Amino acid sequence: MSEPKIDMIRTGWALLAAWVLGFVLFRALPVLDTGVASLFYRAGEGFTVITNPLWEWFRQRIWDVSIVLFLVSLIAWPLAGLRHRKVFAIPARIWGFVALLYFLGPILIVNGILKANSGRARPANVDLFGGDHHFTLAGTFTDQCKKNCSFVSGEVAAAVVLTIVIWLAAELWRAALPRWGLLYLRAVGVFLALFIVLQRIGTGRHFLSDTYFAGLVSLTVAWFLWGLLFAGWLPAIRAGLRRES
Repeated sequence: MSEPKIDMIRTGWALLAAWVLGFVLFRALPVLDTGVASLFYRAGEGFTVITNPLWEWFRQRIWDVSIVLFLVSLIAWPLAGLRHRKVFAIPARIWGFVALLYFLGPILIVNGILKANSGRARPANVDLFGGDHHFTLAGTFTDQCKKNCSFVSGEVAAAVVLTIVIWLAAELWRAALPRWGLLYLRAVGVFLALFIVLQRIGTGRHFLSDTYFAGLVSLTVAWFLWGLLFAGWLPAIRAGLRRES
């Protein structure tokens, strides 16, 4: 079992391009947010296009899986490190990557900073869709929401982390999996993230841009952590600091 090799430079440029392109498009074309949201809105009824309780049940189970995985990683990481042996056949560094990814992405950056301070009202609360607040462009910090706001989506950020973990597991187990098994795990990971995106937009809880940038936060944090833990960035940083001192 070995960690997958990632082209960190190419991936970094791709992430930067995705951030820039996203900000340009969503700020220049706000209809991307309002238009997509309107597909799920019915005047006088609200966001009632998706009302199947099974969707809500499945959404809650995906959220539960992320919570359990984060808690398990918090225990398995130090346990594997202190005992110098794998936990559930996974080494300490991988558990550390999972724990830090959940903490830094969905918990700290998304919920702790962006959602707590953006002030962007959710689609169901803006006047375009029967609410009392004004629509604001993606990335604009405003006063239309006091807490747990729309920008960005915490559940999408967590679902994308779950997708990353599933893809990582598929790569770690590649030698033991048939090709169809590898493709199946990858497809499941993508499906879970896309399902949460659709559910959050369809129920009026988030705009398209909220989900787009939530996913980018998780992917960017994953790229940064991978560089520190597996691509040799940390030793290089330490060596540079020693030379300067």
